Amino acid sequence: MSRAVILPARGGYAEITEDTTVVDRLIAQIRDAGCDDVTVLTRPGTDRPVKAAQIESADATADLRHLAELAFAGDGALFVACADLVASPTTIAAVLSDSSRRSGVLVGGDDPTAEPVHCERGLVTGPGPGPVRLGGLAKVSAAHLARLRRHWPRRAEGDAFASLLAALHARAIPVNAYRTAGLEHRQVATGDEARATIAAFEAVDMDAWRLKNAIKHDDDFFATYAVSTWTPHLVKLSARLGWTPTPITWVSISFAVGAAAVFAAGWSWWYLAAALLMYASFVFDCVDGQLARYTQNFSSFGGWLDMMADRSKEFLIYAGLAAGATAGGVPAPAAWGLAIAAMATQTIRHTADTWYAVLLDTAVVRQARTRESAPPVGRAAHLGQRLGSASEQVMGAHRTPLYWIKRTIVAPVGERWLLLAVAAVAFGPQAALAALLVWQLLALGYTTAGRTLRSLAARTAALRRPDRAAHRDDGPLGKLVPRSPVGGDMTPFAATAAAVLAAGAAVVAAAFGTPPWVPFGLAGLALVLAASVARTDHEGLLDWFIPAGLRAVELGAVSAAGIAAGVSWPVLYTLLTVIALYFYDLAAGLDKAASPVARRDLGLGWPARSLIAIAAAAIAVATVPAVATVVYGALAVYVAAVFVGAVVTGTVRASRAAAA
Repeated sequence: MSRAVILPARGGYAEITEDTTVVDRLIAQIRDAGCDDVTVLTRPGTDRPVKAAQIESADATADLRHLAELAFAGDGALFVACADLVASPTTIAAVLSDSSRRSGVLVGGDDPTAEPVHCERGLVTGPGPGPVRLGGLAKVSAAHLARLRRHWPRRAEGDAFASLLAALHARAIPVNAYRTAGLEHRQVATGDEARATIAAFEAVDMDAWRLKNAIKHDDDFFATYAVSTWTPHLVKLSARLGWTPTPITWVSISFAVGAAAVFAAGWSWWYLAAALLMYASFVFDCVDGQLARYTQNFSSFGGWLDMMADRSKEFLIYAGLAAGATAGGVPAPAAWGLAIAAMATQTIRHTADTWYAVLLDTAVVRQARTRESAPPVGRAAHLGQRLGSASEQVMGAHRTPLYWIKRTIVAPVGERWLLLAVAAVAFGPQAALAALLVWQLLALGYTTAGRTLRSLAARTAALRRPDRAAHRDDGPLGKLVPRSPVGGDMTPFAATAAAVLAAGAAVVAAAFGTPPWVPFGLAGLALVLAASVARTDHEGLLDWFIPAGLRAVELGAVSAAGIAAGVSWPVLYTLLTVIALYFYDLAAGLDKAASPVARRDLGLGWPARSLIAIAAAAIAVATVPAVATVVYGALAVYVAAVFVGAVVTGTVRASRAAAA
């Protein structure tokens, strides 16, 4: 259960009306935002009752001590506010409604008397020049409180609020910047200042403000011009009807299921209806997020479901197109092989995208903590630095032709769906999958080349973290692997890269009908190479590629073994999709900072799953071919059941904790 602590400030008892002070108003706003456990720290001699628990605190160092006692007394997030903060209910809710595992602080440019801070990539990295300034309200997530337990500041440098932020920065914890641009907020000293601030944000048309901020200003081309130009009307209608974002997500899923079913029937004029269903699904996929921002109705489960639904719908469309191609006479390997290749490429790409974002955030936080950036070394690093600067300039030129080219070349989701729908209607399902795969491979090559060079310039190891084993998903077999005797920062990356090549060679060998021992042997070699560095420190500059490499190894090994053993193509695709979605949950935990899955040990780990698939395929080749299909199907059911069970368990646990 989350709790809020209000720190002493002289302006907190400034009177807004005869019976309401600044701190009274703040307490009410925090409770209205969903946090009932509110404690106010007061200085000795303060004789002003408030409608919350009070603790007398002598000075800033005592504030830190009381904060620690309250922070570690429960399991939820800790919200810290300054008693003199005057802000709109929307601004307060912007921080308190964040149910993710992130930590952050309210910032803005409204208050010239507040401390200036430096912001980069949406993160507050410490004191710095303006114009961004602190807003007097912060959130420390439960996960980050656990990291601070042994490193809680004992003495205040300045006030307790600044000391807490300094402690987060000292532990290299990313601190998000919460913003409500256009809504004034400030820490006041007098009642006149408080009333003036209230008058300023009350003069804003809040409905128009919320609707404007519900639409992403940096969305992709198709979403910007073919969806968001008219979805605000749908958002307002949904809000008036009392709909919430999660049912909207399920509506989007139902349209995608309908489109996949039409595609599966085979190429016909009905594909026009399927294309329209795809468009409707994408529209509602945008609307659920817009409605959440408009109504400030956020939940961890909703954010997780939105991300998982996006990939589930897309992979279902691939399956529908593959089934439709086979219904039209295309050989199953040619149809389902394209669908598997497209799904695997997309999964590998998104895993790389997720960890590249972690790399950039890690670089920002660590360089800010040391207050220095190591100069790039070598021509590649210098080129990466120049590429990074050029990329930032292009993205800064919002909605220019170069901006749209850069956003579109990486095959964003709206454009992928547009290509699939148009190509399927015009040229058939096989052509649609082939065109998508070509675009995905080009996008993967483009992003990989640029990001490799920029990684050398960033000079940060993103996988130097205590939870590496969980994100590798090595399972119980990973714990049995001895530490590699081969040293060097490049060892984990080199071993994983070699494993990816071996897995790719295994797929090619199986596809060309070589003797079964060839793909089995190559797949086994890929597993040995990738698993050999499971317990080796991942401190290389390119190790952020490793999670994507491991996904490629498992998907490749399972595919190669399945193809060699003649596993039913729909069953093979189903198993690979379940495995891919299982890993998308990891991406949701990093990207959205919200995942209901607390334990992953029952998922066996990628080495065990791969070995089961290879063993079943080998037995099937030697005995009965159907054995592999049965085992693959059973493994898909098992992984799906474990995943769904973990989701349900985590969601119920989170609901009980919130209600406690």
